Amino acid sequence: MARIRSIHPALFTDEAFASLSMAARVLLIGLWTEADDQGVFDWKPITLKMRLMPVDNVDVPALLLELESAEVIRRFEQDAKWFGAIRNFCKFQRPKTPKYRQLKSSDIRNFVASTYPASEEIEAEPASFPQNVEMPPQMEEGGGKGGEEEEEESIRPVAKAPASSSRFDEFWKEYPKREGDNPRKPAEKKFNALVKTGVDPETIIAGARQASAAARARGDYGTRFVPQAIKWLNDQRFHDYAVSSFDEQAPAPIDWEPIVRTWTKTGYWSHQAGPDPESPACRCPRDIIEKLSAEARQ
Repeated sequence: MARIRSIHPALFTDEAFASLSMAARVLLIGLWTEADDQGVFDWKPITLKMRLMPVDNVDVPALLLELESAEVIRRFEQDAKWFGAIRNFCKFQRPKTPKYRQLKSSDIRNFVASTYPASEEIEAEPASFPQNVEMPPQMEEGGGKGGEEEEEESIRPVAKAPASSSRFDEFWKEYPKREGDNPRKPAEKKFNALVKTGVDPETIIAGARQASAAARARGDYGTRFVPQAIKWLNDQRFHDYAVSSFDEQAPAPIDWEPIVRTWTKTGYWSHQAGPDPESPACRCPRDIIEKLSAEARQ
């Protein structure tokens, strides 16, 4: 089922993203809407072409290969079906009611930065057109009153906020001191509203900590050049200190068995695993290759 997804403005200056062709960039963003809430999509190039790029004269299998070579997606097999996984997907998307497939490979769970329980499965079945998608509060019937009141209305219905008063105390302690007024009450209200929308309070607190360190380095700490906390939160300045790239996650240990099994069945070797078994530079342990190749011949 297609989903509404979030796009961080820093994506467009990310080096890995900018290195892709324009068509591959469009396809990647489209894959976010096709993936389940754990960042996994059906590896069906023809279907993806019809859903995401129906009027463009492009070679979707070649674009998928480009994305895979850039290590922003990964192809894998599970339960005799082929799927694709999107790197670090769970770091950037925070759905209210997640639906996702159970991932049996720890390697793929690490690749998508999954935080969902491995033993729980909430299957997301593909939907035929037209598809029902999540409607943001500002688009719901009767929504919108204009101005600041409209902004508050768009925040209020989303999700119940976890108890965050203690987390706000942590934020207030980390936020840099300033000369002049710095009202606490509106800042606390805004902090709680951000948490309601799904912003991780740890992200805000870490941003405040880094903002404080930056102010000290500039010599601005304790001066009027430090913005009021409410303005800093309204502008979501914590994102300035929390921009992550595709390359942020350290490579996970390779689970060789599914890669070799796929190779013995289809002849396809994962690009992320390095040279294939026919190359002397292959990094896969030889005993695993021999064992699984012998099993495939039986």
